[in-house]
Formats: sequence, structure tokens, C-alpha cells
Amino acid sequence: MSSTRSEYSLPPVFSQPLTAERRSKVRFPLALRLSYRNLGRGTVIAGEGWVTNMSRSGILVSSRQAISPGSQMELNIEWPTLLHGTVPLRFIATGEVVRSDASSFAMVLSRHQFRTAKRRVTSFDSLASSGNRAAG
Repeated sequence: MSSTRSEYSLPPVFSQPLTAERRSKVRFPLALRLSYRNLGRGTVIAGEGWVTNMSRSGILVSSRQAISPGSQMELNIEWPTLLHGTVPLRFIATGEVVRSDASSFAMVLSRHQFRTAKRRVTSFDSLASSGNRAAG
């Protein structure tokens, strides 16, 4: 029984040339709200935006203002998971802006940590278990 090469051709996704990824860290696409502010003295820069993607060492932020490369910034990100199902978390990150344009900036992280947020959020799980008592 003879077989031809065409029977075993690669799917189209594998037949296109591979391009090398310049980044050494995997980036995860996200849509998380955040607020940001500059650190240090000088003109105050602050605003709100969205995390576009994130890796272990950097974050791309969609914003309404250009931030100068070299700026030291703090990001305060609303984390989507609740601690113990009830306590909202924030991901606080500091770092340096490495590139920027009119609608986004990329920041390399120097420090980061999770903190609990001040306001409490009721999880969907606790609403379901308590029935309709939460309405009202």
C-alpha cells in the first residue's frame, strides 16, 4: 500500500512561515480596569485605563494620554478574582514606562503585590446560596 505526501499535508496554520517572537515572556490578553499615577516629583500624571495584555515582567495599558518613556508609574488594577469569594483584590504594580503612544503605554515591572480593596463585593456564589434575600 503506497501513500502519497498529499495525504499527510500540514494544516494551513502550520504551512505559513513562523516569525520569531521578540519578547521572551508570554503575554496574556486581558481587559482589566485600572488607575495609574506617576511616582516622584514634578507634574502629576494620573488617569484611568485598561490592561491590554500582561506578562510576568510587563504590562501594556490602554490610556487616554501619552506617558513619556522613562516615567516611573504605579498601576492599581482591579483584579477579577475575590479572596475567599468575598474580598475584592487589587494588583498594585510599579515600574518604568518603556514605550508610549497617544493611546497606550508599555511598562516594565519593578515591583508588584496583591492588596485587598476597601469596598466589599458580594460574589455570585454567595448570592445564589442565600436565595433572593439579597434583593431589596
